[in-house]
Amino acid sequence: MSYTTIQNVAGMFPTFQRGASTQKPADPLIQTFIDDVAGDIDAILQTRFGEVIQSGYAGSFSGFQAAFSTDATNVLEKINRYGAAAQLARTLSTVGVAAAEKLGGDFEGEYEELRNRLEARDGDGRPLPGGLYDYLFDPEAAITSPRPGLRGVAGGDMPRGETPEDQGLSDYFGKFEKL
Repeated sequence: MSYTTIQNVAGMFPTFQRGASTQKPADPLIQTFIDDVAGDIDAILQTRFGEVIQSGYAGSFSGFQAAFSTDATNVLEKINRYGAAAQLARTLSTVGVAAAEKLGGDFEGEYEELRNRLEARDGDGRPLPGGLYDYLFDPEAAITSPRPGLRGVAGGDMPRGETPEDQGLSDYFGKFEKL
């Protein structure tokens, strides 16, 4: 299941004309871009919210998808649109649309940020304790709060020479911490 449409993706490019016999790329290729990104989104959702899917929807991913709120669907549409638009921009830049390369870089950056938020990862790809959109997909997800939380890393879980501070944690002690 894709979360966006060809029209929405093509609309990211103001001068892109659809429907002409000389349209490059054709709509089926744009739909392939959309489906590719939707597959990545589905993989993230199944990995990230597998426990909810198993317990609340008897393991049915389609049942999980059917229960999405309007806000959840809108977030997924935006992620899908930006990811597909980044792929379309790369293709358009190869057929002579000079502005598409710049737009593509912007779309790719936005897509990476949105995907990381969904997957609960920081800009370097390291896991975060929670994702910005968790509450949209997991009714038991903790709502982000300005209050400090209890979190930490067991010493054996850290690579040699890494400290809790390197992972953005405020623990006083770590396996390799020297006082």
